[in-house]
Amino acid sequence: MRDNSPLRSFRERNVRIFFGGLWISTIGTWAHNIAMVLLVQELGGTGVELGIAAACQFGPLLLLGLYAGAVADRVDRYRTTLRLQAAMGVVALVLAAVIFAGAVNLALVYGLTLIFGTLSAFDNPTRRTLSTELVPAENMGNILALGTSVMTSARVVGPALAALLAAAHGTEWVFLLNGISYLSFLFAMARLDRSRFHPIEPGERSKSPVREGLSAVWSVPMLRSALVIFAVISTFAYNHSVGLPLLVVDSLDRDDVAFGWLMSMMSIGNVMGSLLVARMHHISDVWVHRVGLCLGLALGALALSPSLWVALILVVPFGMSGTAFVNVTTVVTQQDVSPQMRSRVLAITAVLFIGSTPIGGPITGFVGDTVSGRWANLYGAIISIVIAAGGMIVTSRRRALATGPAQTGESPS
Repeated sequence: MRDNSPLRSFRERNVRIFFGGLWISTIGTWAHNIAMVLLVQELGGTGVELGIAAACQFGPLLLLGLYAGAVADRVDRYRTTLRLQAAMGVVALVLAAVIFAGAVNLALVYGLTLIFGTLSAFDNPTRRTLSTELVPAENMGNILALGTSVMTSARVVGPALAALLAAAHGTEWVFLLNGISYLSFLFAMARLDRSRFHPIEPGERSKSPVREGLSAVWSVPMLRSALVIFAVISTFAYNHSVGLPLLVVDSLDRDDVAFGWLMSMMSIGNVMGSLLVARMHHISDVWVHRVGLCLGLALGALALSPSLWVALILVVPFGMSGTAFVNVTTVVTQQDVSPQMRSRVLAITAVLFIGSTPIGGPITGFVGDTVSGRWANLYGAIISIVIAAGGMIVTSRRRALATGPAQTGESPS
């Protein structure tokens, strides 16, 4: 009998240890991200400067993500993940030390964030591919969805912790906490039983590994359509670190603590969306369009919230549809590719999702500065609804043309 439990991969001891350590570390990372927004605002940063900070954090993934995926397909992912995570912890501690010393400024924040973002660009495909080696191949989609669930559930705690700690003692303590939190993941990695791994054979060296990864998904029409929709929605509707602070302060007239609570409530929806996808064994590409449409509608409703209390309710379905959209697209693009391409394909979706922030972040900041915090979110909702609905129409017509003659028994004219 097929096991439909969304938590089926957690029966493996290595999975519980791995994600247990990662969850604690990710609480620190989410707190770090919120504290970065608060720090830039404390230093006099505007919406555009928040966008620049986001670009420094995610720009390296845009520029280096595909290459990082090709590297991850060839290296020892266990050892590489250890080194990258340790280095990211050191950067967080350095940022804390600079603030404690009273030497912080926007230029220094941008520089350290750029280093942190570069390390993250290589960590993302390496760590995520390593997680798939903890379970048999048939549970690959399940553990990818659970990985998102674990990381987003940490956001229930991280943003609220950052807002409270920063308000009481300063952002430097948040960055110090994040630096220390990496030790939990390093300790978990040391406890893994590597004899129980399901290792993926390293990919063969090639002169154009990035091109091969792109060809693996771009040559399939349904995957190509899914990636285009994913890229557009990720660019314009996933700029929470810019759009939501502007909505809270400008349109809802609340302080930075409210932003932390809003992010925490969104994380409840994120976990629900991840578990929903984790129940599924095989996912059709049509779910990319359906969930993308739900995401646009939810974001539009959130942008039009008349009060913080309404926003705290509406951000839950937005978080649910948002994470389901990411997971559905990730699994759809992974289902039919070679394991030796896994890191590269994961890198492609990561580049489109996170790496698009350097484009969408400044645009969202500009819209917020020149129009309003409400429109900083509403414009992305409108774009998402249009592209998802268009994708549904195009896919429906393509399938009708492909199956119509076969079903009716008529020959094409």
